Order: sequence, then structure tokens, then C-alpha cells
Amino acid sequence: MNIGIPKEILAEENRISLTSQGVYSLVKEGHNVFIENGAGEVSRFSDETFQKMGGQIVFSAEEIYKRSDLIVKVMPPTVEETEMLATDQMIFSFLQLKFQNKQALENMMKKNVTAVGTELIAFGPRYHPLLVAMSEIAGNMLPQIAGRFLQSNNGGRGIAIGGFPGIPPATIVILGAGTLGFNAAKSFLALGAQVIVLDGDLRRLRYIEEHLRGNIITSIANHYSLERALKFADVFIGAIYQANKKTPIVITEALLKEMKKRALIIDASIDQGGCVETSHPTTHSDPIFVKHDVLHYCVPNIPSAAARTASRAMNNIVLPIIQSIARVGIAETCKQNNALQSGTYIFNGKCVKQGVAEIFNLPFEQFECE
Repeated sequence: MNIGIPKEILAEENRISLTSQGVYSLVKEGHNVFIENGAGEVSRFSDETFQKMGGQIVFSAEEIYKRSDLIVKVMPPTVEETEMLATDQMIFSFLQLKFQNKQALENMMKKNVTAVGTELIAFGPRYHPLLVAMSEIAGNMLPQIAGRFLQSNNGGRGIAIGGFPGIPPATIVILGAGTLGFNAAKSFLALGAQVIVLDGDLRRLRYIEEHLRGNIITSIANHYSLERALKFADVFIGAIYQANKKTPIVITEALLKEMKKRALIIDASIDQGGCVETSHPTTHSDPIFVKHDVLHYCVPNIPSAAARTASRAMNNIVLPIIQSIARVGIAETCKQNNALQSGTYIFNGKCVKQGVAEIFNLPFEQFECE
């Protein structure tokens, strides 16, 4: 099979979908892997390294799409990228509803493309391995992000995360006790912060209390507990995720006005639309905006700042599925692998994810492997 890895065109998306080790594994199994020149440069995988592993460097995205049966990338394809897709081609990438475009979806459907949202791939009812890996990385990175924007010189409250004798620590409020919320809580606790975690699922809160010891408070998320916690927050982290759906708005503009002046919001749900009414996507080079005297950090691709680590994590999860498709084809792999079925949102030109069909007003058909 011919497998193509194009360079990401979204500003500041630094990850690459398959590393040089992944390319080596595919080449050893007899497949051709084409990598657009410079695709791995920022994540520190050079063209020379790919070539040493048997990959073939090409010098345009058009050539990648022309020569490949399967495209493996990070971010969702843009309208321009879908116009380069060939009929019956396959594409692996994030779905990320905030960046998805109806025209791009329609282009893929017209071309009979099969598209897999890598973050939707699920082993079991609730375990999405790629989403878990990226959430772990993002959660562990949040304290360094928060520390930066709590500093006075960056417009923040001018406080340190950890406490000192006679001085209380920063109060971190995390809405969502999933993977990202758990890892963020663990990392903030290690720095001495006071951490409040809210979630509607008592089982998740119990898990956090059992596994994290320290200055942590857990609470069932409801209107009262959320409004009360926000008033104390130096940092608020929105860590809500709903598969195939846009994130509900839980922090209204009115609630925002009740927060401390120069407090920091990190809306880590922005990939799926954001959970704060005033949020809109920002970038790594321009990550912050201020609304009602509250700092907003709304970078969708947080793990991209740790591009090499994140790329290796992606490779570990995506590679075995790509290997299976390359050996036996997409239809047979879907029959054998429910995880792949869970991630497929367009199959042979048909939208097979009901949530996606409803959001973009597309015709929906039940998934059937041929």
C-alpha cells in the first residue's frame, strides 16, 4: 500500500502523525511511505531520518495526495486538502468539530472517501486511546501554562502556584474529572496548589480522591458548586469532553464577571467548541485574550507545544491500525476491529456518525462494512 504523510498546514500544528520508527515498520512490511519534505521538522524528525528508515521524501502536498492510497495526518483536512483527495482514498486525522467544515465533509463524501477520526477510535465504551494520550500530555502541561500567565509581566494576578509560609497557594478549579482533569490535578498538587475538582460523575470524583492525596477538594458539579468555586478560582480549567458533540456552555458571561480580576481561564474543551461562553480559539504564538478583566487561554492543540512527545504517542496508537489496513484493507479491518469502526465517520462516501450528520445537516447511514 502507498501511505502518505503531508505537512500540516494549520498554523502552529507541530505534530506529525507517524514518526520515523512508524515509517520503518511500514517499509519493513513492504509498503511505500511518502513524507512531504519538512513535515517532521518542528517535532525533530528530519527528512534525513525518514529517508534512513526507508521513507520517500516528496516536495509537494499535491504529490503526496496523488501517490497515496491512505493519507495519515494530524488535523482535519481543510477544504483545499479535500479537493486534492482522490476518489476512494482513505484518510486518518483528528475529527475536531471546532475545525471541521461542512464543505470539506461534502467533498469527501462526493469522492467516496473513507475518513477516520483518530480521537474517536475507542477500545470499549469509554476508552479512546489517542484522546487519553493527548489529554495526559495536555494535563501535565497545564501547570507550566498557568504559571506563565499568573505572572504579573504576562498580565496575570501576580501570584505563584505553590504556597509559602504565611501565604496561601493558588486556587485551581477544574471542571471535569476525566483524563485531562485528573492529570492536571495531579500536576498542580505536586506544585503545592489548592485544587478543587468538579464533575457530575461521583465515580470519577471517588477515583481522584483515592489516587491523589494532598490539598484537594472534590464536589459534584451543579449550578451552586460551580458558581461558588469560580469566585475563589485563580485558575479555572474547563476539561469537559463529549464524543461527537459540541461541548455545552457551562460558564456564562455573567458568571465570568464574578471571577477575580486577572484570573485565568484555560478552556481545554475548545477543540469541541469550548465550555466558556466568551471563549474562541487562540494560538501558541498569541494564546491569550482578556474579557471582563479575566485572561482566556484557548489554544486547541495544547500537546503540539510538546510536539515530539505528542507525535510519538500518536504513532504508538495509530501505527497498529495502519498496519492492519495496509495488510488486509479497510473493510476487513473494520470487520475485525470494532475500535476502527468507532472512529470512522465517513465510510465509502457515506456519513456513518449520527452526531456528525446532525451537526452538519448531512444524510446519515448506518455503518456497514462491505
